[in-house]
Amino acid sequence: MVTILYRTEAEKRQHSSAIDMLANDLGIAEDSIKPFYENELRELQEHAQIRTFLSILVSRRVKEKIDNGLAYIP
Repeated sequence: MVTILYRTEAEKRQHSSAIDMLANDLGIAEDSIKPFYENELRELQEHAQIRTFLSILVSRRVKEKIDNGLAYIP
């Protein structure tokens, strides 16, 4: 099954902005963090009924996993 990550252009911009902020906060290149972010997004949006806050939830999960050593992004 193919998951559509971004249903609208506005949603795509919202997630792109979240990826940019994460990259800046963590000192990691956007190209490195984007696949990890999008993987987390796929997992969360499968069960999401309201997509408005997904960028916040995904960003928290990514940051938490990196901070706790559960994920490594070169």
